[in-house]
Amino acid sequence: MNNWYRELRTAFIIVAITYVITLVVSFSLGDGPMTWAWAWENLLYNLYYGIPMTLGNGWLFDYIGRRYPWDKQPRKRAWIGIIGSIIFTMALLTGLNFILWYFVFGNEVSMLWLWRNRTFLIVALIITAILTITLHAIGFFQEVQRERILNARLRQDKLEMELGALRSQVDPHFLFNSFNVLSGLIDEDPDKAQVFLARLSSIYRYVLEQRNETTSTVAEELNFAQQYLSLQQTRFEDSIQLDTQISKEGLVKKIPSLSLQLLLENAVKHNGFNPTNPLQIKIREEQGQLVVQNSRKARRSLAKSSGMGLQNIKDRYKLLSEQEPEVRSDTLSFTVKLPLL
Repeated sequence: MNNWYRELRTAFIIVAITYVITLVVSFSLGDGPMTWAWAWENLLYNLYYGIPMTLGNGWLFDYIGRRYPWDKQPRKRAWIGIIGSIIFTMALLTGLNFILWYFVFGNEVSMLWLWRNRTFLIVALIITAILTITLHAIGFFQEVQRERILNARLRQDKLEMELGALRSQVDPHFLFNSFNVLSGLIDEDPDKAQVFLARLSSIYRYVLEQRNETTSTVAEELNFAQQYLSLQQTRFEDSIQLDTQISKEGLVKKIPSLSLQLLLENAVKHNGFNPTNPLQIKIREEQGQLVVQNSRKARRSLAKSSGMGLQNIKDRYKLLSEQEPEVRSDTLSFTVKLPLL
């Protein structure tokens, strides 16, 4: 029922458009006096011819669309649709004209080919060709747009899945490194191990909250970085120093969630430091980038690295932005520049 209503509504809209075109063409050709009686007569003609032709073409389009889909055979679909519609319309128009001419008006069949009727058929052919080509062009571009939207959604779903997989790596990476530190504290100082564990549970709550977020503001990341370093100071006390220089505008910019924490973990994990020679970490804003720099001093017993932390950040930037992080390393420092999003 809904399909019939929709098809009839479409038919009346097309008939109205055809009626206006008929009036314009007839006026241009000087075909008869432009009176109200003439206008009403033409309206009835358009309804008589237009409704069956519109519904018939609609069913024809559906049939051709099922046999030759736009997404698989667009060129064939267009040619068969246009030519088939013109032939079908003209055949139906001729049949309707015959019924009206012979059965309603009682005229001779031979009179169907009078000049007036031939002119009518020529005008009908022109209108049919224009409408058919227009409808096929609209259908083609709608299909192209639909495919673009579908492809964009598929790409977005793929990106979200990839980002989800990368975000899920952060959680175990954080726990693995934290448990390594906790393991060392249990042997060195059980009391500090208890404090460390209490702070770890508090910080881990933030990790759980942020792991499902694609990006976080620099302010949020910096706040977590300070909490993370306070956790590390449970073990290392004054051996880690943090210096930040970020503008108010920079604080509201975004970076991939927990990326700053990954960089701090790497700095703590791969460098040797003590209160005399502390690990110096500087975080500053520079030309649209968040620059994270730490002093470098190789540990005597170098911790085994999976290389996951920095690679995770790089992979997430590939999915979120055309910009890439810059990594610079020398004998004195290790620097990572994160583009602000």
